[in-house]
Amino acid sequence: MKRKVIQIANSTQLVSLPRKWCEAYEVKKGDELEVQEEGSRVIISTDKGIDGQRIEINPPHLKNITERHVTTAFRTGVDEVCVNFNYDENPELLQYISKTLDGQTIGYEIIAQEKNYFVIKDLSGTSATSFDTALRRSFLLLASMAKESLEAIKSKNVANLKDMYFKDRSINKFTNFCGRLLLKKAQFDTKKTAFYYHFIRSFEALADQYSLMCTHYADSLTPVHKKAFEAHKQINDALMEFNAIFYEYDKKKLDRLFLRIRELEKTSQDLFGLPKSDYIVSHYLASIVRRIKEMVDSIIELNVQAG
Repeated sequence: MKRKVIQIANSTQLVSLPRKWCEAYEVKKGDELEVQEEGSRVIISTDKGIDGQRIEINPPHLKNITERHVTTAFRTGVDEVCVNFNYDENPELLQYISKTLDGQTIGYEIIAQEKNYFVIKDLSGTSATSFDTALRRSFLLLASMAKESLEAIKSKNVANLKDMYFKDRSINKFTNFCGRLLLKKAQFDTKKTAFYYHFIRSFEALADQYSLMCTHYADSLTPVHKKAFEAHKQINDALMEFNAIFYEYDKKKLDRLFLRIRELEKTSQDLFGLPKSDYIVSHYLASIVRRIKEMVDSIIELNVQAG
């Protein structure tokens, strides 16, 4: 949209704000707005979030699909979800969704329950400043998951291997929360919001690979070649390097990381030719390398102005 500049006296120029934007964020007379200069652009923002919407989820209910509807509603900023269902026909749905809320959302709670429906509502009252805290917590959990997965596979510790599933669920909880803040609080411009949202979805998918690898191995405990352990350690080291560059961008370090990832691609492919080694573990290690490589693009997108 375009706005004409209004001249006030001899030194002040004014531009009107879009009405829909003001209504969406409840901007009123006397409110303070953040104004940032970025070259030829002026960015105006508010700390207020978008008013939450209410949606209904109706039968039929395959519980995994309903779960995805609920987590997607959370991630995209919906404040209230009503799930209509027949308890006599689907008695396990309520308990299943309750466990989903505990494991994958922050602040979503069941506030009302009747025989044919239940209502989920956001009670978090979170601020935009929670985004960085939740993202850093996700990085810490993934670092722990990477290290412990290697130790658990080496020692064939079934309990620790199965624990990786719960670490992955915790990462889902924090990345879903980050996604919600991105879309509801609008703390970044449109492009940066898109870059961050793509990144956290890729981040979550990377954590899934560690979880799936450990879940598989807990059920098989087949031999793993020592070269696979060495590759696992090198991949974890590359992930830690990625984490450091994400928070302290350095182009030279990013160049070195990219070259290291290319070497790891070859290393991970060579694992499939090893005798007497679990090829499913090799598959997941190769997938982790591929995911890290894809996430390098996110670092570049988020730091494109740095060159």
